[in-house]
Amino acid sequence: MKIALSIIICLFLTSCIQKQAVMTRDGYASINLGTPISEVKTKFGPPYAIYSKDSISEVYEYIERITLGVQVIEQMRYYLVVSKGKVTGKYVKVNNPPPFEAIYSDDPYPNY
Repeated sequence: MKIALSIIICLFLTSCIQKQAVMTRDGYASINLGTPISEVKTKFGPPYAIYSKDSISEVYEYIERITLGVQVIEQMRYYLVVSKGKVTGKYVKVNNPPPFEAIYSDDPYPNY
């Protein structure tokens, strides 16, 4: 009886966990120019940062960190240029850690 109750409780608790939306290469590629930024936020969550580009546009930054164990082996920065609530441009920056520095870094998410 205790085992069955434990299993039911575990199933209930795991069903309550929601996976956080994350921007990925495929997700970024699926965003077309003209897409409302509200749709992007709904699908991928809030951006890592928002930068003011000029008086009428902003740049939304999303980050995807690809890890191997606790080490970041590649970091993709996805940028969406937004004007009047719609995506008007986009670009990507790819960062790879220096070969040996990342091995000795205590920070699991280095900003290189």
